[in-house]
Amino acid sequence: MAAVWTDLTALDHRVDALDAERIQNTHRQRAVDLATTRQGNLLLDLRRQVEDLDNRGRRNNISVRGLPEAEGERPQEILTGLFTHQLWEAAPEDFGIERAHWALRAPRRDGLPRDLICALVSFPLKEELIKAAHSRPDLCYMDAPVSLYQDLSQTTLDARRALRPLTRLLQERRIPYKWGFPFSLQAWVDSMWHVLRWPNDFPRFLWSAGLPPCCRSELDPGGSAGESCGPIGNST
Repeated sequence: MAAVWTDLTALDHRVDALDAERIQNTHRQRAVDLATTRQGNLLLDLRRQVEDLDNRGRRNNISVRGLPEAEGERPQEILTGLFTHQLWEAAPEDFGIERAHWALRAPRRDGLPRDLICALVSFPLKEELIKAAHSRPDLCYMDAPVSLYQDLSQTTLDARRALRPLTRLLQERRIPYKWGFPFSLQAWVDSMWHVLRWPNDFPRFLWSAGLPPCCRSELDPGGSAGESCGPIGNST
């Protein structure tokens, strides 16, 4: 009988030791999870800063969509003609086009032309040209419908594309929204702007806008651009 009690006591000590080790491992795992989350947030913040710097370098850029690429050997002349004859009454030299080129990517598989990117010397003039183009939804040049947009980094475009289901729902519910810099989505509800900037902003943003909860979105403009919002994330 004494031998049994000895074995039980030893077993009890082993159980206590294993339980103590389990508790320590739980604390260690929580510390690792916290450090990983912090590192992920720091990485996302770094990506946002790089993205913001990229977009700042594009402040004077216009992305022209719809012009046929067959005429791509003289992009500055095409843009000068578009700006002069369709949008703004000014001498060609007044536009101050520093450079112009087709978007630096492979031709599209669907055969549609790539965007034509141009950099202007004047930021106010760039804003006026885009504003004038947006006031003319039927704008055409060289027998093609043309649209003008602010040139943005690819990471910003990917992040906006990931949020299309959400922005589409905002449009359906006639909730005004706009994009912010550094990257954010802002919705006007109850006389105030509600901002979606980080992944953990989703529950509060959706609740504030009276929208159904979406499954999940990483809201990460670097890399994959996040998951779709399911039943529910582009206006340029």
